[in-house]
Amino acid sequence: MNVSLEQIDAVNAIVTVDIKKEDFADSVAKEVAQMGVRHPLKGFRPGKAPKSLLMKFYGPSVTADVVDRMVSKALYDHIRENKLQVLGEPLPNETTKVDIMNDDEMAFKFDLGLAPAIELKLNKRINVPYYNIEVTDQMVDDAIAHDRKRLGTLVDGEVSDKESMLRGSMVELDEEGNEKADGIKVERTIISPRYMADEEESAKFVGVKVGDTFTFNPHKANNGNIAEMASLLNVDRNEADVKSDFRVTIEEIKVNKEAEMNEEFFKGVLGTDTEVKDEAAFREAVREMIQRANVPESNYRFTVDAQRILTEKAGEMPLPEEFLKRFLKYRREQDEKENTEVTDEELKSMLKQLRWQLVKDYLAQELGIRVEKEDIDNAAFIFAQEQLSQYGIYNAPEDIIKQQAERFMQDERARDAIQEHAIDNKFYAAVREAVKVNEKTVSVEEFRKLYEKDEK
Repeated sequence: MNVSLEQIDAVNAIVTVDIKKEDFADSVAKEVAQMGVRHPLKGFRPGKAPKSLLMKFYGPSVTADVVDRMVSKALYDHIRENKLQVLGEPLPNETTKVDIMNDDEMAFKFDLGLAPAIELKLNKRINVPYYNIEVTDQMVDDAIAHDRKRLGTLVDGEVSDKESMLRGSMVELDEEGNEKADGIKVERTIISPRYMADEEESAKFVGVKVGDTFTFNPHKANNGNIAEMASLLNVDRNEADVKSDFRVTIEEIKVNKEAEMNEEFFKGVLGTDTEVKDEAAFREAVREMIQRANVPESNYRFTVDAQRILTEKAGEMPLPEEFLKRFLKYRREQDEKENTEVTDEELKSMLKQLRWQLVKDYLAQELGIRVEKEDIDNAAFIFAQEQLSQYGIYNAPEDIIKQQAERFMQDERARDAIQEHAIDNKFYAAVREAVKVNEKTVSVEEFRKLYEKDEK
């Protein structure tokens, strides 16, 4: 058996595995004999059937398996021994035509897509921007206003607003607007206009007083959501698909009284261990909290700019485009996808991602990136912290964040994402050390326009 490589160009090659019948004849004979023992032919004791008969029954399938194993091993041994940087997987060359049962000599050809050579050294002459998002007084005001509502208390109110919680009774009406004899009657229910899907119906509950009576449509108000309807009408889900109007009578109004700017409120926002005592110090602490919450956005933007700039610095990087298009189509066929065709747009996107992945892998090796358990634990902590921030919990105690991180690590998908975060965190931290980082402070609007520019 012989293996040879034909270099078509810098990123395309053909590997030929030449194999003769004598290379696999003994292995085939041995495995066919074993098949005769494990699966004896009808009328023969195990291992007693004639070799010619066993070859007739088992020869083709056994020969195909043996040749496939031998050729595959020779192919991948050649790739490994010659340290070929293969993209995707080797694909059978369309010119390969063999008859394994009759040909004495066979040539199996495989197309290879090869990774391009990369020459890129990180240094301080490479400039990558890092955008800090400016925290304005208005952002601080908005955050405090949000927290004052969030930590406020419900008190009796005379007139409702959109944030109010109302209690009342409801009766179903017929098409003429009269009380329906066998209709739904709700003696006591809770109504929150803030969460209604329809603005017109929601507005009916704003500016009302205790004792007011009016008509509204629960189905329209909740956009037909069965769960919301069942809760509002106090009925089972299978009875909740009601499209009738209802007459509602308001019996109680609860409005949100904003939390006062005192030490109790400061602790509610900043944590019980805070030493903040006055409003000025509180505002500064909130400003710092918003700045910390913006860091992930700034870090992510750095990765976007670093990816663009470093890919440009790496140069053209030719890729085996036709091979990769074939490979993607082949994978879709293996996954039994209905549509296996690869559009030009899909190919363009894949090539862009692949170029960056090649640059990233090359630089990670050059920078000596190694991810340890401590890195993964830190990534899990940051991941949990960011998740809590999305729910408005900006200053959660460390033990709560660790508990959340541990829960994420028990979920396979979350764990994979966290490990990927750990690799990225260490990689981009090393990049920041190696290049020149130009820090700039921009407004939220300017920061958003960066992405608009990317799209253009």
